[in-house]
Amino acid sequence: MAAAPPEPAARAGWSWRATVAGAVAGGVIAASVAVPVTWALDRSEPVPAADAPAATVPQQPDTGTVPQQPGTDGGLPDDSFGGGNDGLPFGGSTSDRTGDWSDATAEQSQGVVLIDTRTTSGEAAGTGLILDSSGLVLTNYHVVEGSNEVQVTVAATGDTYEATVLGHDQEADIALLQLDGASDLATVSLDDDGDPAVADVVTAVGNAQGQGFLSASTGSVVALDQSIDTQDQGTVQGEHLSDLIQTDAYVVGGYSGGALLDDEGEVVGVTTAASSGGAAESYAVPIDDALDVAEQIEDGQETDGVQVGPSAYLGIAITDTAQGVQVGQVESGGPAAAAGIEAGAVITGIDDTAITSYDVLRSALASYEPGDEVTLRWSDGTGAEQSATVALGESPVN
Repeated sequence: MAAAPPEPAARAGWSWRATVAGAVAGGVIAASVAVPVTWALDRSEPVPAADAPAATVPQQPDTGTVPQQPGTDGGLPDDSFGGGNDGLPFGGSTSDRTGDWSDATAEQSQGVVLIDTRTTSGEAAGTGLILDSSGLVLTNYHVVEGSNEVQVTVAATGDTYEATVLGHDQEADIALLQLDGASDLATVSLDDDGDPAVADVVTAVGNAQGQGFLSASTGSVVALDQSIDTQDQGTVQGEHLSDLIQTDAYVVGGYSGGALLDDEGEVVGVTTAASSGGAAESYAVPIDDALDVAEQIEDGQETDGVQVGPSAYLGIAITDTAQGVQVGQVESGGPAAAAGIEAGAVITGIDDTAITSYDVLRSALASYEPGDEVTLRWSDGTGAEQSATVALGESPVN
């Protein structure tokens, strides 16, 4: 019998905002409140308990169930956009927390920001890096993917800004943000010596479990040019990521988008994923690769991977079925509604592309810009084939 394919890895960037911390890595941990921290790696075998670091962070269940945050009723808390609702104020301490990390120093915190988002599934949080004093911020795309509001807090000062997602590269898991009204910000120190070497000491700095302040975890480089697969998590799609730096720094949810520093305190990578089994196994995008994407976005240079500005939008909620992509809801006034599509219809094509699954639909829409006119094809509730030409809208989510 053929061996089962490996399961995707957990993102090292999501955690549960609560007095009780959430999963080490994962998407939306609670239905109402979640913290994107770091992608989790897919595993075919769980990490043995004896190999796991001593920590009381609950692990994400293998059953696919979504644990609920204690004390929530499915709605967002009133202070849902504040740097964490676990009772720890800005500048708090990790001294009362379990896990292999410590408070970040002032030097480690320079130019690092805390990112809070609202998504269709609730609330999430991660980390980012200030590249320019005017407020250009680099982060993982999965930190802001599916969000409709992004708020950024400068860790060193507590100053908070609304942010716009300028663009992203989903396959590279990199996004570039602009902080509204920002100026004279301190930036991170970027490495100019190339990739680190195996065995080099490195430190991951991030918004551990969305706590609202920065923690640091030190380890060493284990390997270079690594490839991993990540899990689908809530509004975030799993991806195949390559050319990554692997370390044994103990990374938990919330570190996604944060700095991987060398022994000179310079950024050599952007933390993006970690083992979901509790092992000290984490991955980062090399900073030169991340900066290449950021430069393309800033210059407005779209490629097959890099998208600048908002995505094209149909205005439907869909359900993947054996018959194809079935429409669950239609936004009033949206492009799909203008075409005459109603709930229960099955989308079958966009221009010359046959739509057979949600992934195909997502990929097809990514090739268009808002305002582009396309021919939609669908079968209605009676099974009759329909088509119409519509102008695509501008997606309200990142």
